[in-house]
Amino acid sequence: MQAADLTSRSPTPAARWPASAFHAVTDGWAGEASVCATMWPTRSLLTRERWFDELYLWTEGFQATTMQRARIQLAAIDSAFRMLERERVERIGLTLSFGTVERCLDELASAFDSHPLVAHRVVVMLRGSMERLRSRYRLRAFSDMLRAVRIPVGYRISMPRISMELKALDFLEPDFAKMLVPSSTRIEYWQDFMLEARVAGIHPEWMIVAGLETTAQLELAQDVGIRFGQGHAVRAPYVPPMRAPAEMTADFA
Repeated sequence: MQAADLTSRSPTPAARWPASAFHAVTDGWAGEASVCATMWPTRSLLTRERWFDELYLWTEGFQATTMQRARIQLAAIDSAFRMLERERVERIGLTLSFGTVERCLDELASAFDSHPLVAHRVVVMLRGSMERLRSRYRLRAFSDMLRAVRIPVGYRISMPRISMELKALDFLEPDFAKMLVPSSTRIEYWQDFMLEARVAGIHPEWMIVAGLETTAQLELAQDVGIRFGQGHAVRAPYVPPMRAPAEMTADFA
């Protein structure tokens, strides 16, 4: 789950469920607190290639704790596998926090092991702070497990500058990276942005830029060679064909 970072021209179509439906700790939650989900298509900016649809989650009415976030993300993984098994989506992307991997490695491994026929159609993006990570070996073990079965492992850049994420990039050596669209519409700014990405080891062929909302942004991304994008200028989001929250809860101690 991640904080909402994609702007839209109109309200984002989303499924919404009461936060309590995810069997998380509810102390301090407002009665109207919700977990929301939408699907953002991830498409090539240069060809007609489709990569995956990202199951994008956020919360309304409360700030999730690390364990609450883990419960929600585990529920989302279960729902993603069900969507794949029922052929409701061709390929799906998921974001997992470092804290979720740290605390729930066994549950994550079991989820992927239990769906061998569709696991290769999942794309995983990791995000988090290396400074707050307590068990690096668990994060390494998880990424190695995914790569062993040919599941792409990406990194979601949250900081305003790529150089601020070098520790995580060096540690994970991600297959691709996702970041928010640069704030400037000057081509020189985008060129500097791409130079910084290359220095950090991110090739534009394996970069996703989220939040492409205008034709000008789309053209700038194409001009500097970024391969993949998300946003209304690429493809509108849609309500995920997910099961009801009572059927997608995750229970663990």
